[in-house]
Amino acid sequence: MRGQQSFNFQLAIEQLKDTLQVDFIGLAIVDFSKYHHELKWRYVTGNLNMRYRRIVLSSGKGVAGLVFKTGKPMLVYDVDHHVESQDLYNYPILIFEKLKSFGAIPLFQDDHVQGVLLVGYRESKKMTSEVFEQVKSTVGSQFGPFYHKERMKDDIIEQ
Repeated sequence: MRGQQSFNFQLAIEQLKDTLQVDFIGLAIVDFSKYHHELKWRYVTGNLNMRYRRIVLSSGKGVAGLVFKTGKPMLVYDVDHHVESQDLYNYPILIFEKLKSFGAIPLFQDDHVQGVLLVGYRESKKMTSEVFEQVKSTVGSQFGPFYHKERMKDDIIEQ
């Protein structure tokens, strides 16, 4: 957790939202204060409501949980074609924020995933490969105490 107190994540994601012209940005950070680790959405901008605060994800669950577990970026062009309506409850941030296309990248510290940055639109097919590359290059290799690295090929969901 070192370095997190001195970096202004909220300001950083607000500036990122303005630069990229996206609808929503959320930063989920691992909480190690319990007996096990949990992912919670700590910083958001462009949100429709405050329900994101109630979302607690474990590794492998939800968008942040999948990116956290695999350590790979995820790009979804069209949520309606990628996620079956009966499975949408597994992705509460998509429901609460009405996201229809998004990209998510893992953020590392000490070679372990410590956070997930989600950037999304409320319109299908607006998050393209080109926009996602722009997101990654704008975030750069360093995001406060975290860093982004290309560890593996992105999970791109096309349909």
